[in-house]
Amino acid sequence: MKFYSFFIIIIFSSLSFLYSQDNDFNQDPQLIEDEVEKKNILLNNFKKKKDTLNSRLPNISKYLIIDFNRDSTYLDTTLTIKKHYKFNYLRRDNFELLKYSNIGQTYNELTHNFDFLSFFPKFSFSSKNHAYLKSNEVKYFQVPTPLTELLFKTVMKQGQHTDAFFSSNISEKLNFSIAFKGLRSLGNYQNILSGSKQFRFTTKYNSSNNRYNFKLHFVSQGFENQENGGLIAESISNFESKDPLFNERSKLSVKFEDAENYFSSKRYYLDHQFLLTRKKDSTQKNSFSIGHRFEYETINNTYEQEQASEFYGTIKSGLNGINDKSEIKTTLNEFYTDLNSNLLGKIQIIYTNYNYKYKSNSLSNESDGFNQNENALSIKFNRNIFGHHLKAIVSNGLFGDRLGNLINTTIVSNKQKELKYKFGLNISSKHPGFYYETYGSSYNNLNWNNSIKKEKIRNVFLKFQFNKFVDLRIDLRTIENYTYFSSIATTLPSSIDKTLIPVVNQLDSSLYYLKLKLDKEFKFGKFAIDNSFVYQNVNQKGDYLNLPEFISRNTFYYSNTILKGAMFFQTGISLKYFSKYFANEYNPALSSFHVQNQKKIGGFPLIDLFVNAKIKQTRLFLKAEHFNSTFTGNNFYSSPSYPYRDFIIRFGLVWNFFN
Repeated sequence: MKFYSFFIIIIFSSLSFLYSQDNDFNQDPQLIEDEVEKKNILLNNFKKKKDTLNSRLPNISKYLIIDFNRDSTYLDTTLTIKKHYKFNYLRRDNFELLKYSNIGQTYNELTHNFDFLSFFPKFSFSSKNHAYLKSNEVKYFQVPTPLTELLFKTVMKQGQHTDAFFSSNISEKLNFSIAFKGLRSLGNYQNILSGSKQFRFTTKYNSSNNRYNFKLHFVSQGFENQENGGLIAESISNFESKDPLFNERSKLSVKFEDAENYFSSKRYYLDHQFLLTRKKDSTQKNSFSIGHRFEYETINNTYEQEQASEFYGTIKSGLNGINDKSEIKTTLNEFYTDLNSNLLGKIQIIYTNYNYKYKSNSLSNESDGFNQNENALSIKFNRNIFGHHLKAIVSNGLFGDRLGNLINTTIVSNKQKELKYKFGLNISSKHPGFYYETYGSSYNNLNWNNSIKKEKIRNVFLKFQFNKFVDLRIDLRTIENYTYFSSIATTLPSSIDKTLIPVVNQLDSSLYYLKLKLDKEFKFGKFAIDNSFVYQNVNQKGDYLNLPEFISRNTFYYSNTILKGAMFFQTGISLKYFSKYFANEYNPALSSFHVQNQKKIGGFPLIDLFVNAKIKQTRLFLKAEHFNSTFTGNNFYSSPSYPYRDFIIRFGLVWNFFN
């Protein structure tokens, strides 16, 4: 409570201070090329499909969304096929992810992803990584009038998914937003209920003379999942046999009927900046400012089970059940200077102080963990030169055991031509996650203390955008010290391969990863076909980083305006396919995955039928998911013992209000 009180005092002190500034500041945000591409797409949408706002309201381009890097885009209420892809629990395109049977569960990754812009330790309890809202994903708003957005979507069984958002301005310079995202879904299998609550509050301020600005947010997140551990071997046979008796999926026996996982996070974030130089005139771009970024976060992950399970082995003497809790507390302070120069470009120097405390099995007297304070220095550079934009980031840990290093360089063509291209080089070392190093549990077999090396990744990529042909991206990646969980089952005879007991592994050899991705939409009048294709190959001495060789998604749809222009609608069919591979298995006790090489999944089509419509600022979505499941056989899985979703019809909407 003392810390929360201190935090509130800081905020109100800042609010009282910011009204005393008296010089101009022309905020020149850091250029991020991907955001520029998004902005161009939005502008094109506005040209093609004008939003039907009331003529008394400001133009929709006045409703700004500002990201972590202070880049802005416009609110987009148009209906496109990209909006169809993003109408899901994550609210982003999940083409490279594989859903589980119940909404709110985890996702299996179909490609290898890595954050090359961060040198902090990787996210522990990785199964929550997709739904967890990170600091750099929080959006801030600047709106001329109050803005409301309501999302509703049906779930699998007994529940709903909602996301309510409201933003307004107290003054022209001070804007805030408040939002709540909630989910409850019982699911179709035993002990698989999912629930989540995500509250977020943001505020953004520029002083009247634009010399002082800040962004602030508070995010509280909680995920509750009943864990059934997947189907037992007999149930898998019953499922695949298409026995009508088991069309009611709750009749299939599962590994756990009493296990639950709880994940919670609270984060306080403040980024404020003060301009030290005075502009001589409106054409001057030279400026120098100082800033401070503060973040405090607590993360808790708890695994509970009333009775010990044979799948994890024996428990410690004197215990009747499992109550494993891990805690992570982090405090980040970054002090930075920003130089914007006509001659040198944009240069930012950042000093990072990172304090973290990790404790595993915290509810036991035998808890273990570590506490450390580390520092790092970073330099960011942006410059337009010879029709290209050059961006570079270099970060180096000064001392400490777990902060990494990174070098990130990209060169992007600036000119509007038929061909745009982007080249990048990424070199990064990062701690793979706290729970690989130390973990404690009431289960005897789930306790370890390891000496873990940092993962080292080198990546080179090329991206081409051919306006009349195709978008192409090629990634070439070398991975050293690849760290992963396996299962004791991989080294035991098949007669006892039911165990979920995890083992920490770190490879001595290198992995070589190739990824090629193509995207292209072809339009024929009111018809269109949108295509995405991924080819990937991993050169490795074993089965460690297992991924499908091919992933594809093809969507054929029809769009038109009807009812004398009152409604715009789309209808079509989408086909997703990925080749067979040794998919990772979900491990509930760790909220993570382990590698397995006993059963391949994939090789089955996922066909969805959909009808979408837009009436003013309301977008309606109706989808028949996995339409083909009833006639293509029960060979569809999200991981070896977790079946994918059965055929289901779901409805939802997104509704914007402007006041």
